[in-house]
Amino acid sequence: MIMPRLVVVITVVFSVFGSTVDTFANETLGGVLMSPDGKPRGVFKLTPTPSGVLLKAKLKNMPAGRHAFHFHTNPSCADSFNAAGGHFNPKGDPHGYLSGKDYHLGDMPNIYVGKTGKLKIENFIHGLILSSNTPRPGTLIIHADGDDYISQPTGAAGTRIACGIVE
Repeated sequence: MIMPRLVVVITVVFSVFGSTVDTFANETLGGVLMSPDGKPRGVFKLTPTPSGVLLKAKLKNMPAGRHAFHFHTNPSCADSFNAAGGHFNPKGDPHGYLSGKDYHLGDMPNIYVGKTGKLKIENFIHGLILSSNTPRPGTLIIHADGDDYISQPTGAAGTRIACGIVE
C-alpha cells in the first residue's frame, strides 16, 4: 500500500515542479575534425557525466609529433580556424596547468601522434558541464605544436591544424 502511494506522490511532484534533470546534459555531442584544406582528420564525441565530460576522439591523417589539444569558444572553423576564437574559458582563468591552481576549461593535455598519423584519445575534463544553463565549447582545435602549459594565452601551441564544431 505504501509503494503505490509513493509512486503517486513522486509522479505529482514531478508533474507540478518538473524534473530537476537537465535533458541537454544527457545528450552526447560531437563533431568531425577537418584540416585547413578540407581533408578529414577524425571524429570526436563528448559524453556528459555528473562531474565533467568524457571526450573520445579517433584521429587520422595527422602529422606525427606533439600537438596541443584545446576546446575553443566559438562554433566556427572559418577563416583558417581563427573564427573559433580563443580557448574555452568561461571562468576567466589563466591558461595552462602550470600557471596556478585554476586553468581554462578548454585546456587539455598534449597529444602525441605516431608515424601512422592515427591516434585514439580518451580524456576526462573535470568541471566541464554540458547543460542548457551553462556555456559550452564551440570547437575542438588541434595545434601544430605542443602546449607548454604556461604561456599566455595559448601555451605557444602554434597554428591550428584541425578544427571540429561541437554539435
